Amino acid sequence: MATSNTDEGKRIDAVVKTLDILEALWQAEGAGVTALTERTGLAKSTVHAHLTTLRSKGYVVQEGDEYRLSLRFLSFGEHVKHAEPLYAASDGPIDDLAEQVGERVLCSTHQNGLGTIINVSEGTRSFTSDIDVGTHTYLHSSAGGKAMLAHFSDERVNEIIDEWGLPTFTDETITDPDVLFDELAAIREEGVAYHRGEYIQGIGAIAAPILDTDGTVYGAVTVAGPEHRLTNEWEENDLRTQLLSTANTIEVNMMFS
Repeated sequence: MATSNTDEGKRIDAVVKTLDILEALWQAEGAGVTALTERTGLAKSTVHAHLTTLRSKGYVVQEGDEYRLSLRFLSFGEHVKHAEPLYAASDGPIDDLAEQVGERVLCSTHQNGLGTIINVSEGTRSFTSDIDVGTHTYLHSSAGGKAMLAHFSDERVNEIIDEWGLPTFTDETITDPDVLFDELAAIREEGVAYHRGEYIQGIGAIAAPILDTDGTVYGAVTVAGPEHRLTNEWEENDLRTQLLSTANTIEVNMMFS
């Protein structure tokens, strides 16, 4: 079986190819062998062999010439979500906050240097977005991500930058490490992080970290909405206080989870 050397040892090429095909299927929301060959750069025979194996194990289904992920992944996703203590700890509090402010409220955590949305609650005037439970994000480009980064050590932040970089999403995205570290210091001082169109143009957000008593970062809670509307609310109303109160409630829930 072919293996490849990496910084962390060896990886199995066949497994990498299988995962590349699964990710391509997920992104395409279903595709045929030819389309998957173009997306992955693998040979048609390789793609077909992997798809045949995945179908025999129940991980993909075939309809005509098109393949798509099976519902078997739904049970995996539900298991992972409910096994994460932060999901249960945040469920009620973010619902309450979304009802109070009328905006979209998200709870995120971090894994392998990236952010992941694990819980979402919709307010009465939530904006439409494809950012939902399971969405992975770069930490430097979101309010929740920056709220978490602000409580990592400088060494850990530098490790994340080395691994993932600071990719650009809009003209407002922070791409300079020095600028990022200055903002993280300001976040620690103020207690909350802001997002001003750094990931999606026109969308603003305010986030608070969710911390253990020893400073361990569980995640972050974020209120997101149209930038012009949210900017007025965090300047004129008590959104920051409501957000910090919600984060504190989640922290207390985590203590007893």
